[in-house]
Amino acid sequence: MAENLRLTSDADRDAFYQLYQYAFNNHDSAARRAFFMDRYQHGWIYGLHANQQLVSGLYSLPFQVNFHGVTYPMNGIGDVMSAPEYSGRGGAGKLLTAALQEMAAKQIPLSYLAPFSYAYYRKFGYEQVFNHTQHTIAAHDLPVIKPYDLSGTITRYGNEGLVLINDFYAAQPINQRGGMIRSDWWLHYLTLKHAWSVAIYRNADQQIEGYLIYDRQATTFAIQEWAASTPTAQQRLANFVTKHGTTFQTFSYEAPSEAPLADLFENPYALHVTTTPYMMARIVLLHDFLKRYPFTGDITPIRLAITDATLPANQGIWQLQVTHGQVTLNRVTADLTSTSDLQLSIQQLTKALFGARSLASAWHYGQLTGDLAAAQRLDASLVHDKPALIDYF
Repeated sequence: MAENLRLTSDADRDAFYQLYQYAFNNHDSAARRAFFMDRYQHGWIYGLHANQQLVSGLYSLPFQVNFHGVTYPMNGIGDVMSAPEYSGRGGAGKLLTAALQEMAAKQIPLSYLAPFSYAYYRKFGYEQVFNHTQHTIAAHDLPVIKPYDLSGTITRYGNEGLVLINDFYAAQPINQRGGMIRSDWWLHYLTLKHAWSVAIYRNADQQIEGYLIYDRQATTFAIQEWAASTPTAQQRLANFVTKHGTTFQTFSYEAPSEAPLADLFENPYALHVTTTPYMMARIVLLHDFLKRYPFTGDITPIRLAITDATLPANQGIWQLQVTHGQVTLNRVTADLTSTSDLQLSIQQLTKALFGARSLASAWHYGQLTGDLAAAQRLDASLVHDKPALIDYF
């Protein structure tokens, strides 16, 4: 990078914390300082100064994700902020570009973030791929659940339960669609930030078959995560939830998918369901990502004209071929006017590769151009399960 925008000193850390509090209207507390400083020490921290003051900042957190059995490094962007008197001057964009360039230099193929504006981050190549679905039901509408198998046990924990369920979490198929591989430091950070409760179901052999992570709010029993590998675990955990029906007025569950649940209720109208956009993703290194991508079938040669204004190494016409599972990918030319089968942005390719929207659907809506048959041919070899992400940073 032409300019070193990384922050490394103790003074920078304290200035970043002060700007974070002001920009997001937070207030200092021992608990906030604890989880903030714990997260800060693991990040790549960027900032801009003016008049000897920190006026813009962001962090880039190194993680790993499980993408259909392939482990990819991924950096999560957060705390993108500017002092109000410097807002709109391009500082945050300069820092984000610097962060992406360093990711590319250090072979980080993916980046996620939670946007304050989808339009803003699309200018830097990010695209909305993850959704969450909020399910809410009043206590008086909870179904009556009578477990048929009482041989297993449910044990309640505080945040210490997060470590106990981590292997089970990682084994769940839904968490292998781009979900985070939760490292020890991240689990520790979560215990500092949240006052969650954890309920673990173990079968008669003391094997974990399911868990709940929930937050006991003033009037709401808010379920953050719900996982079960057997019908018995699912039923016992559901029964555990309903046993709180006289304590809370409302029950909610924020699922990391769009799968409908209303049909499982005797009265579907009792369940209020809202699906909302969640995080965005970006392919930072197209070549690295595609070379390890879990294609589901072979692909005869296809040429893709990819536009990426922020990371020029991704831009150009790429020829992709998959033969007996072996991926061949070459950038034919950086000239986008040469012959290609499909013409699309890095954002539209990200959506397709993540399984968020097929290329044929994007073609139908005018988000890419080219040969529909080529789009369908490539679609056939991509992952089709919708991406899923629980964590937030």
